[in-house]
Amino acid sequence: MEAKVQYNDLRGTAAADVSDFFHNSLQAYLIATYKTYDGERYFCEGFTLWAGNNGPKTVHVGFVCRDKEEGKFVKFVPNEYTYDQLFNLFKRFNVVMGTDIEGVKVSDDDWIDLEIGEE
Repeated sequence: MEAKVQYNDLRGTAAADVSDFFHNSLQAYLIATYKTYDGERYFCEGFTLWAGNNGPKTVHVGFVCRDKEEGKFVKFVPNEYTYDQLFNLFKRFNVVMGTDIEGVKVSDDDWIDLEIGEE
């Protein structure tokens, strides 16, 4: 799967650590949260999210799961999540995006603090 938006101005990668409350497993989260989720049939392999800045502050999430019976991938899409619900799934969440930054490395010593200017 690949992330896509209308113009794809920025592209990149993401990494996350699932919350310890869910034993570092989205599968455990789905089993604990959704009583209709069949953890014997499906195994969660990944996660998608989509957010926009028009409308209420919610995000659309999807859980990409392998269907062991059908031998294919399916996506479970629950109702919209609030930002709090989304980020409570994770201990840490990191997204890196740019126009052409694949392979770029920035040393921790090379960070520059920015201050917001006066209007």
